[in-house]
Amino acid sequence: MQFKAENLSFRYNSKSSWILRNVNLTLDSCDKANNRTALTGPSGCGKSTLAKILAGYLKPTEGRILIDGNPLPRKGYCPVQMVHQHPEQSVNPRWKMQKTLHECWEPDEELLNSMGIESEWLKRWPAELSGGELQRFCIARILGPGTRFLICDEITTMLDVITQAQIWNILLERAEKNNMGLLVVTHNNALAEKICNNTIYLPEINKI
Repeated sequence: MQFKAENLSFRYNSKSSWILRNVNLTLDSCDKANNRTALTGPSGCGKSTLAKILAGYLKPTEGRILIDGNPLPRKGYCPVQMVHQHPEQSVNPRWKMQKTLHECWEPDEELLNSMGIESEWLKRWPAELSGGELQRFCIARILGPGTRFLICDEITTMLDVITQAQIWNILLERAEKNNMGLLVVTHNNALAEKICNNTIYLPEINKI
């Protein structure tokens, strides 16, 4: 399955400056040479905005996003899922974690155990979990069988080094098993070099 962005440009209105201009990228979930791409660049260059557009949260001002030549689906489970840097933005504070986790699918025990999710956490509210604990839930709930492309926006920056390594190992293993493509938004060049086979430096493709 191929995920493609063609000539994406974005600004909030006709009087504002362009945040992104003529962005193109391709991910192929089954092509081992092009299934893990890092998106790097300085703060404020539009990385998170681009991630939201690619995941369907924002509509591009110009350009299009295609999955195997078709537009992103507007109904049902989308094959492109996103994990945000701040997990509290992704959950309903009025839902307990059991309901949040099963919103999209019902993860298996093996995945929950590998993510370090304890059964007692399922009865808690989001505010009762730490940022790291909450992020584990956010990752587990979008690793369903229908996910083919995963956009990770600085997802482990708030976590300690050991937990970062654990989560990335799980993600890479799951991506390999389910033929998932990864777009990794990061400031960490060492991480990009270690887990990705391609790197895009945003200012190089963000030309006005």
